[in-house]
Amino acid sequence: MIACPNMLMIGATGRNVGKTEFACELIQLHSATRPVFGVKVTTVQTRDEPCPHGGQGCGACGSLTENFCLTEARLEDGDKDTTRMLRAGARRVFWLRVLHDHLEEGMRRLLETIPDKALVVCESNSARTVLTPGVFLVIQEADVSAIKPSCQAVLALANQLVRSSGSGWDFQPGRIALSGDRWVIRPNATAIILAGGKSLRMGRDKSMLAVDGQPMIGHIAGQLSYFQERLISSNDPEKYAFLKLPVVSDREPGYGPLMGILSSVDRAAHDLCFVTGCDIPALDPGFVMQLLAQAEDHDIVMPQHADGRVEPLLAVYRKSIIPVAEAELRGGNRRIVSLFDKLRVRFVAADQENWYHNLNTMEDYRLWTEVA
Repeated sequence: MIACPNMLMIGATGRNVGKTEFACELIQLHSATRPVFGVKVTTVQTRDEPCPHGGQGCGACGSLTENFCLTEARLEDGDKDTTRMLRAGARRVFWLRVLHDHLEEGMRRLLETIPDKALVVCESNSARTVLTPGVFLVIQEADVSAIKPSCQAVLALANQLVRSSGSGWDFQPGRIALSGDRWVIRPNATAIILAGGKSLRMGRDKSMLAVDGQPMIGHIAGQLSYFQERLISSNDPEKYAFLKLPVVSDREPGYGPLMGILSSVDRAAHDLCFVTGCDIPALDPGFVMQLLAQAEDHDIVMPQHADGRVEPLLAVYRKSIIPVAEAELRGGNRRIVSLFDKLRVRFVAADQENWYHNLNTMEDYRLWTEVA
């Protein structure tokens, strides 16, 4: 399976459901600040198959003489889906016609044509069988239950089902955002960055260590810009005024990270909150979204390593933790793990080995900067 987080893929349950229109709106939204490449994939089962749309067709299937054919769209090509992407602002647009049995080969050739990490908006159902994009949307016409086979095969992999009608969609293109070079869906959640620690092992304020030319907490906040709300948990609002984000002070200082989580979750505009420490310089948005997606019917979702260790400062909390956390703190218990046997907790196998670094000492920081 090809991993391509910089690609957003749009499938559809049927024809004429607004797939290209949705793609064009996305291109318009993002091409003003970043180059966006457009892609349309047409998969052919066999060279001699009849047109899947009936009649004589357009010749796209019958004219395929090789395993795949990659062409580039031009504005003078007329009113095609690919030229609509160009007019929407795409830097370049490619049309891949490919035999089903050679789909992965054709997609790899396509990706060689596009610069590394360039943003891509791709129209396809079948390409999802060989490629994992940053986001996979499937558009379905409202009140139409029929699903074409190419979509049925990948429907369960969709990150979002978008229902279309004559008046638009129930999920707007503006809900799609970027985290670096990766497409993400803006979650209905708040991101909370804990910055109340004393950094005793580091010997200096770890939140202000330089990462990519800015304080580490600013680097982290930037990675979480796809959240609809971001909060900083700290009792020193002036220090973090440069972030231009709300700073939430502890209800009562001196009670540790559980008090910071409680105070910020209580203040958050959303029921669901992703919490991270200010000493984790790289946050994989795919893993963050995985944690959020598993929060249904749970109060806490937390990574757990194979050896049983958990990550309470890289986890998801609901507002339902508030009364339990209040009771624990009133009873003198400041440990986050004390919540576990009183709430619905889901532990998720840690998937952070390739990116997770918790910087507690200057040696941790030095080693991370050498490989980052």
